[in-house]
Amino acid sequence: MPINKSGRFSFVRTYSAWEVNKAWRARHGAMAQRYLADASAIRSALASASTNQIDGVAALTAKAAVSRIEKEATAKKNSLSLLA
Repeated sequence: MPINKSGRFSFVRTYSAWEVNKAWRARHGAMAQRYLADASAIRSALASASTNQIDGVAALTAKAAVSRIEKEATAKKNSLSLLA
């Protein structure tokens, strides 16, 4: 049993500097791994969101172009039928 600062016996275990440093390094290593995992997940989510947005904009653009071409074709067809 170690003796504490008051000179009495203590049942609380004291840790060596090596053990404290080892635990500190382990905690910080775990935090670094969690940070890297979180960063990877965020990067993946942002990449998929960006891809989905680009795909959505491309689909809307294509739909608008098809609609415009159909309207122009209908207008041209109607103008030709008026001339005939």
